[in-house]
Amino acid sequence: MSTVTESQIERVVAAPATEIAPRRRFLCHCLKVTPDEVQKCITDTNAETVHEVTRSCGAGKGCTACHCRIKDLLAGLCDDCGQSKRRCLCAAQTV
Repeated sequence: MSTVTESQIERVVAAPATEIAPRRRFLCHCLKVTPDEVQKCITDTNAETVHEVTRSCGAGKGCTACHCRIKDLLAGLCDDCGQSKRRCLCAAQTV
């Protein structure tokens, strides 16, 4: 049985949020659609439902596992942390 050292705990506690919750490359893995592409689709087409997003940019046509993340974006939530865009710190940490 291994024990956790104090330095290991300090590294985890001091780790920036980007290391704890790294940004996903694709929102829809089946069709290789990024969160930015889905957000642009929502903005450009004024989409209000998952079906409208799927019809416009294709995200969500495959296995449908990304439907919950599309719903989060439609609701104005951050795809990385799930917080509202006003409370999200992920955008401030991206370079």
